[in-house]
Amino acid sequence: MNKLIIYVVFLSLLSLNISCSKSWLEEKRDIKLIVPTTLNDMELLLNGDVFQSDGRGATETSCDDYEFTSDQYNSLYNAFDRDLVIWKTEEFPRFGFLEWDEWDMAYSQIQVSNVVLTGLSKIVRTNNNKELYDKVKGTALYHRSKQFLNLALTFCKYYNINTAKNELGIPLKLTDDIDENVDRGTLENTYRQIISDLKESAVLLPAVTTINTQIAKGGAYGLLARAYLYMDDYKQASLCSDSSFKYHPFIENFNNVDISSDYPFYDISHEIHTYSMQVKYSPNSITGRIDQSLINTYDVNDLRKQTFFKLQTDGKYTFKGSFTGQLFSGTSTGEILLIGAECNVRLGDVNTAITKLKLLLQNRYKIGSEIPMPLKDKSDILEYILSERRKELVTRGLRWQDLKRLNNDPHFAKTLIRKIGDSTYMLAPNDPRYVMRIPQYVINYNHITQNTY
Repeated sequence: MNKLIIYVVFLSLLSLNISCSKSWLEEKRDIKLIVPTTLNDMELLLNGDVFQSDGRGATETSCDDYEFTSDQYNSLYNAFDRDLVIWKTEEFPRFGFLEWDEWDMAYSQIQVSNVVLTGLSKIVRTNNNKELYDKVKGTALYHRSKQFLNLALTFCKYYNINTAKNELGIPLKLTDDIDENVDRGTLENTYRQIISDLKESAVLLPAVTTINTQIAKGGAYGLLARAYLYMDDYKQASLCSDSSFKYHPFIENFNNVDISSDYPFYDISHEIHTYSMQVKYSPNSITGRIDQSLINTYDVNDLRKQTFFKLQTDGKYTFKGSFTGQLFSGTSTGEILLIGAECNVRLGDVNTAITKLKLLLQNRYKIGSEIPMPLKDKSDILEYILSERRKELVTRGLRWQDLKRLNNDPHFAKTLIRKIGDSTYMLAPNDPRYVMRIPQYVINYNHITQNTY
């Protein structure tokens, strides 16, 4: 695997503001020898700041939730940002350690997770240490699978059960051996590993946690539900969303939130499963504006409009309402209810779908107001749920993958159109540009297959 990971992981270890294991952090300067030796070391290592960050910023920039004037477009930080906005096919540039791209961000966490899993293999699980042992192992598996999924969402085609065994996946780095060469493998194997890791993680993790940077069963099942949804496995996604809600049923009632504040969730919402902020190249949710057609979908009594968005002097809206103070990328109760509702209606259980949808929306609409609810047929309800999904999960880094999956259904397929000044840019459904190009420095070093157009 790319030896750049050596330095990324070393920086990750140095950035951990912890006092653990001076014996191995100070004495073993060779990164190959930096292996934690106690469960406490491993737990503290997995609590590092690096695990609070996520990629998928590039796909967020490219999705259809934003619009730009010429001045706003030109004010974006660099040419790569502007390329993402107009869907120009360019490789990820190398910015340096302080501005990791989606590839480095993911594999730095995967490598640390593998270091922990290697360390665990040398510790005997006993009655005295089993709770901490299982928590550490479950956490490492969660973080590894989370990053495998992020990579697949960014650098791979959409999963199709009929073609996944022939499509390129991502390099599945499963050991801490930095000299191990790993090719991309198949998309089928990529998702098989993601599901396997998350299933084991959900079993091992504790039922609850009181620390918002740690993960528990509700979060593992939540990420598993997200993965299954993006495999179009609605039955398993439904079951996992129910399990997630069982362990983490809290829903933020927006009637109790200061919706006028620029930071309505400044203290971090309890609705999230774990703290996870999105690493973005450019603040397009502030520099640009939220697409007006999306703004127009919010009902007058829908508190999300005032909670999520801020009206600017030009009459357009920017985003302000992240659950973590920065753009949130993790799973939450709202996403879980929407996954469950969508899967229920796709499986024919319309009544359960409506029940879950109402449970969410009664916490998003003004108290006493009527919640619009289509009750005509399955198709109308599904369309309504998908609309609510877009409104609820705006800026979560999920819209791009939702576009990829919905483009496979002619009823929901969408041609993206971006008008900037006198120029118009278009992205057709299933365009190859929905798959991001792997950073060229990775291709040059590892000689893995690049995504081509």
